[in-house]
Amino acid sequence: MRRGDNCYSCRFWVGHGVRERGPKGTCRRYPPVVTDRFPSGAMPITNFTDWCGEWQRNAGIREVPEADIPGTSTLYDDV
Repeated sequence: MRRGDNCYSCRFWVGHGVRERGPKGTCRRYPPVVTDRFPSGAMPITNFTDWCGEWQRNAGIREVPEADIPGTSTLYDDV
């Protein structure tokens, strides 16, 4: 799995906020999860940099170089 293969580029993820591609969003891969906090069920909320084994590329998101994806650069990338 590459660093760019995260929630932001996943077909099951819907972001909250800035044009629905914000830093947090909901994963819609599976039905809502019932918990004590949400007895009627809720979709898991994730950060855009999170990832899982169910990831599939969103056809609406073009593949961009990893350096252009927010949150993927590290301290050592400029060295």
